[in-house]
Amino acid sequence: MNQAQKRLRVIKWMLMVQLLTTLLFALAAWLIKGQVTGYSVLLGGFICWLPSCYFAYKAFRYKGARAADKIVRSMYAGEVGKMFLTMALFTIVFVRVRPLDALALFAGFMVVQSVNWFVPFFMSRAESRRAQH
Repeated sequence: MNQAQKRLRVIKWMLMVQLLTTLLFALAAWLIKGQVTGYSVLLGGFICWLPSCYFAYKAFRYKGARAADKIVRSMYAGEVGKMFLTMALFTIVFVRVRPLDALALFAGFMVVQSVNWFVPFFMSRAESRRAQH
């Protein structure tokens, strides 16, 4: 498996784990604290997950050394788009959703964002173990 395929595999895993984390954390919040907290966590998770999907689409739509310029431009565009999409989604939720548990919204966002740190770490450890055997 080449480096680009490995990166794409990590990104796919990251997006799946982000979605699963969003759903499980929202369900737990709903069961423990109630409906408003549950959907606030769900919205916070989606505010993180949707822009991540957008970035992944933009950043990984080109392949190969000949497309290096397009890849770099696409990654920058994806990151800028991700930031604007995140700001827009937070704005929409704060303006349109009532009642809202703002602390739960941010907690959902931060927990799902932390997946970006943990998935690559655990995948690289698993890959290192496979390479040793």
